[in-house]
Amino acid sequence: MSSAAISAYGTLLQRETTFGSGTYVTVAEVKSMTGPTMSTDILDVTTHSSAASGAWREKRASLIDPGDISFPINFVPASAGHKSLLTDFTTRALTNYKIIYPDPGLTAHLFPNCILTKFSIKAETEGILEADITLTLSGAPTFP
Repeated sequence: MSSAAISAYGTLLQRETTFGSGTYVTVAEVKSMTGPTMSTDILDVTTHSSAASGAWREKRASLIDPGDISFPINFVPASAGHKSLLTDFTTRALTNYKIIYPDPGLTAHLFPNCILTKFSIKAETEGILEADITLTLSGAPTFP
């Protein structure tokens, strides 16, 4: 059986232009993406009665943290889109994002109520202008 692997090239990160409008634009110059880095809190529910199970700890899943999406960009200071990202950061605005994957169906994962928590500009002597950006997710994503 051959692999169904899909090249990540062509994956798009999109930002909603106005909160709740349903109109999204692609964030320009995204070099790569990591995330969402989801995790689940684990609660230890071990009791003295747990000894009956051979003294193994007992655990239960608790709250789910939707995590972060991080991505470096080629930073273009005059770009309206990059200015919008900076505005989201400085105003601490909630913004909706989505990732569109380059699979045949162009699957989209929606991330509501993101908070831009990191905007780190880099200008190295032998490099290009870049910025490392982190979106912190709030609430449940939609995975259709």
